[in-house]
Amino acid sequence: MEHFGIEYWLFTFCIYCMAGWVQESTIESLYHRRPINRGFLRGPYIPIYGVGGLLLLFICHPFRDNGFQVFFVALIACTALEYFTGWLMETMFGKQFWDYSMFRITYKNRISLVSSLFWGVMGLFVTYVVSDITLYMLNNLPYRLICIAGTVISLVMAIDFLGTARKQIDVDKLRSTFSISNISTHIMRFDVIASRIPGFKARTGEKKEEDSAEYNGDDENDDR
Repeated sequence: MEHFGIEYWLFTFCIYCMAGWVQESTIESLYHRRPINRGFLRGPYIPIYGVGGLLLLFICHPFRDNGFQVFFVALIACTALEYFTGWLMETMFGKQFWDYSMFRITYKNRISLVSSLFWGVMGLFVTYVVSDITLYMLNNLPYRLICIAGTVISLVMAIDFLGTARKQIDVDKLRSTFSISNISTHIMRFDVIASRIPGFKARTGEKKEEDSAEYNGDDENDDR
């Protein structure tokens, strides 16, 4: 996979985005018995599937010889991606785009045990099935088609995203979330939590003693 250039992976990203849209729209349409366009963009693509697909393709490949490792690596990575994406979109747009409240074990309805297990299975599917199909496609499709399709679809998605974001973005909430005071508050909370961890506290104390010793040594050299 390493010998492919960025134009190949851009094309693959677009294919995964559209495949994810087909999957989600089909499931939701069958469940509600009416056509449903999944995702927050107008076009037939969901960017998180493009990111997640490439993420699985690269991080699971080194563990290809061990299916259990592939499963758990995919489960952890995609669950983290799903949570972060959910938080970011809620922060930017002021609303929740997916809700796992129907499941028993969830966290803030952004992630759930069921969805995490699904991502683990998807990791196996991507590693042992989709990756081979992807490599075959990249090796056999005309180079010009890959470049043109990847560029055009990416530009359409970018324009779609910018247009949607400009209409729906919650500027006030975004400013308050990423304000200096709010970031400082979170850093202070992290320091308080870290101070309660014995190992971390000990290492921090040793670092402070080393810095203090270096500072005192510099003062003695200056006096000389």
